[in-house]
Amino acid sequence: MFSRFTGRPLQMAVAAGAVAVLAAGCGASHSGAAPRPSGSTSAQTAQQAIQLAAKNAQLAKSFSATFSMHVNGPSPLDASGTMRETSTPSLLADANFPTFSAAGHTLPGGMEEILTSSAIYIRMGAFTQMTGKTWIKLPYSEISRATGGLNLSQLVQQAQSSSPLVQTQMLAGATDVRVVGHGVIDGVPVTEYSGSYAMAAAMARLPASFRAKFGQAIERAGIGSADFKVWLDDQHQARKVVVTEDGSTMTETITMVVTSVNQPVTVQLPPASETATIPASALKG
Repeated sequence: MFSRFTGRPLQMAVAAGAVAVLAAGCGASHSGAAPRPSGSTSAQTAQQAIQLAAKNAQLAKSFSATFSMHVNGPSPLDASGTMRETSTPSLLADANFPTFSAAGHTLPGGMEEILTSSAIYIRMGAFTQMTGKTWIKLPYSEISRATGGLNLSQLVQQAQSSSPLVQTQMLAGATDVRVVGHGVIDGVPVTEYSGSYAMAAAMARLPASFRAKFGQAIERAGIGSADFKVWLDDQHQARKVVVTEDGSTMTETITMVVTSVNQPVTVQLPPASETATIPASALKG
């Protein structure tokens, strides 16, 4: 069944999807029903507002959002769609990209990924034609054997650490935050802030267990800083975020509108009858 697979196209698809998940996480924040911080908001500085948003992010365990992303570089990528993720009791995420193009190739019908703590499920037209199944399943153990030790479970941990639930904390590393104006998003009054942060300062806001994994991806891309705009409601939850990161090998702009936080997230795993599991031997080449 898998004789038509070669390592290169399949690895490109996995890499493209992983980049999309990671990059979307790089520019995200939250809105939702986290407890409202105490204290007056009228006298708060822009810096304090961002700090409170970062604290609220630590309380969030799930999110849903819409996003769009554009990456310039050796491997250009454009994607737009939706993301849902919960981190408890274990990682479960769905990223659906109706519009997806990578390295100059547009994927008819787009692409969808489901990430668990042990495998990636991918729905893509080209794979359906090859396998006769709607989904393919790539266990991290098989990918590790096929790629000479690349541990994709670490990549998923990195994706989890790069989710909106963690990335909002990175905004606390900004030192030049300012108020841009006021507006309304989805009927909710918001205040718009803008600023920038050094990656080293932003990553220092993350738990130590996340820094090494996330830092490797940032280092490879040569990203030293990021500019952002964030729209916070009166509970210091982000309703919208736009982040631009300039690196030595790539530039990416991500726009995300968060539709819920700490609400139940349901992701249905594909049934076995519609899934083709890819062995390590099919990934080599």
